[in-house]
Amino acid sequence: MQSALALSNDYTLGIENFHDSDGFAVNEDFTHPTFIPGIAPYFDIYCNWDTLNLDPYNFDFKSLGGSLQLPVLESDCGFMLPVTGAITSCFGYRWGRPHAGVDLNLKNGDTVNAAFDGVVRMSRWYYGYGNCVVIRHHNGLETLYGHLSRRIVEPGDLVNAGQIIGLGGSTGYSTGPHLHFETRFMGKAFNPQTLIDFKTDSLLMDTLVFDTNSFAPPKPIYYKPAYRSYKGYSNYGKPQTYARKSTAYKKK
Repeated sequence: MQSALALSNDYTLGIENFHDSDGFAVNEDFTHPTFIPGIAPYFDIYCNWDTLNLDPYNFDFKSLGGSLQLPVLESDCGFMLPVTGAITSCFGYRWGRPHAGVDLNLKNGDTVNAAFDGVVRMSRWYYGYGNCVVIRHHNGLETLYGHLSRRIVEPGDLVNAGQIIGLGGSTGYSTGPHLHFETRFMGKAFNPQTLIDFKTDSLLMDTLVFDTNSFAPPKPIYYKPAYRSYKGYSNYGKPQTYARKSTAYKKK
């Protein structure tokens, strides 16, 4: 088992559109061997700051050769539920396709909060997610907030846990107002309910342990088709039971 920092390497990286609440901007190339809290969260692992794509990393977790430990909260970071609504759809397969997060109930215009402290990496309309915000946190996790009616933050904004980042809605591929919430590491989604107890507004662990199986959705459940039966009568007057889709019995 290795720590997340064991993945780090020195590299030269271009930074664009970073700014704090006072408007201070950073736009330069520099060599960075470790992460800079509040400015470049976990660049030592990601080596990438992409404001346009959800998963630009193409990381192969098989290359870990074991497991990886990740602290859930850094010493000066907080946590808060993005919304207080109940879960209406879980992580896993839905309608025959993987569902990469959980859906949380809300009303149009309800405020949506950052779950942890971090920096906004992406804020844009993104395919089926509609209005979408992605935040990279200081422990290396990223959280996604989809189907927003309005985005209040921009890439490079520093945010604290509980800070409003947008308003709830039903944009993109959505059947009604809700928040689609994802937790990701190195671009790969994992079940938020392994980390967060949404009923008690609390974290379930202090340290996440990832391996090659951590990002696989539950296997889909296939059900055999149910056939309703009915009673018919043979030429001899004896009742017989047939499946409705059976062609063995035809009324003359």
